Amino acid sequence: MARLLWKHAEGHPALARAAQRVEAATLGVFWWFMAWLSPQRASAFGARLFGWLGPRSAKQRHVLANLRMVCPEKDDTDIHALARGVWRNLGQMLAEYPHLGTLIGREGQSPRFEIDWQGVSPDFLKDGKPRIFVAAHLGNLYFSAAALRRIGLPAVLVYSPLANPFLDRRVVRYMEVLDCELISKQNALRPMLKALRDGRSVGLHVDVRIDGGDLFPLLGEPATTTTAPAFLSVKTGAEIVPIRCERLPEARFRVSLFPPLEAAPEGCSDKEAVNILTERMNEVIGRLIREHPDQWMCTKRRWPKPRMREKGAYDG
Repeated sequence: MARLLWKHAEGHPALARAAQRVEAATLGVFWWFMAWLSPQRASAFGARLFGWLGPRSAKQRHVLANLRMVCPEKDDTDIHALARGVWRNLGQMLAEYPHLGTLIGREGQSPRFEIDWQGVSPDFLKDGKPRIFVAAHLGNLYFSAAALRRIGLPAVLVYSPLANPFLDRRVVRYMEVLDCELISKQNALRPMLKALRDGRSVGLHVDVRIDGGDLFPLLGEPATTTTAPAFLSVKTGAEIVPIRCERLPEARFRVSLFPPLEAAPEGCSDKEAVNILTERMNEVIGRLIREHPDQWMCTKRRWPKPRMREKGAYDG
């Protein structure tokens, strides 16, 4: 979520705090209104609203640039259509917050998502071993956690706190229906390591830019990428399992689980193993993004700016 009202108030703490409260209150009113609608109507309203607002925002240039990197074969008309899909999906996810409990089946209704086993048997998770689940920001971010709980494997989730603390508290309250422990993205490595060693799985989104991170290929282009999943796997022996949430019509979803990443060859150093696993992770994540680029909620620049300019992803 962007700092809608207070990004120009930095350096003025009192003004920034007041603007943060206004921003949180504005979205609070939006969510109050969404709560009066059915999940399907709320989702549709969010799609229409953000499908109109998003292309007019400053973030649109980043969305378009990212999509040009993902789909270089598409013309500008198609890229703009995909970008509108990105904004519609984001608006749907925001509008669905008040209905999250209903959508995941926590309030007596049947869950509005299905679980799809892609090339693996459901039995492969029944051994109780902790695993590292990695995903991209696709569909609705929270259904992967709901699916893991549904199959009896709750995971500790790495969560990026919002810059607006008043808004962050509202979002965390909505996330309570997931009934899982949250780990702040800041300094998350040690808590994730402890969780795995205690026998608990962890889940995190790995498709965002890591400023100052190492470069690994993503859809054929070098991109700074987190090596945390690979490091944790090397240290604990836990498998890295890709997982994806796909949005379907009428506020329904499909959560797909994929085969674990192949382990690094024996005899590799830890550093070599981390690099190999990170490259394999990006290969799968890139493919999942490519399959549903209109659902990829990446509103910040993903690849190094010089390379994106060189590829013509940015206009001007």
